[in-house]
Amino acid sequence: MSMPCSITGDQSIGHAGFSPAPITATTTDVLVMGVPPHVAQDVIAPHVLGTSVHTGVVQDVSTTVMTAKGTKGVARLMDKGDCGALILGTGSTVMVGG
Repeated sequence: MSMPCSITGDQSIGHAGFSPAPITATTTDVLVMGVPPHVAQDVIAPHVLGTSVHTGVVQDVSTTVMTAKGTKGVARLMDKGDCGALILGTGSTVMVGG
């Protein structure tokens, strides 16, 4: 199923009560709506629940849509980080398949 692309400025919306957190985009070889998309292994900033805090990386992404160099899958709305954090996707002019 195609979902909107996750792009620079989109956040992790947290998980299990953890706070939302920004995601650092690392790709520079393709742009979506004028900004880099999020891809596998982009860092999710520290997110907090009470006294617990941890970071994460974008992990569950498209396996069919890759960056221009074909090395990393592109993240979409509701993809997940390795810690279970869900990813926002506001790049709605670009739909990314599974």
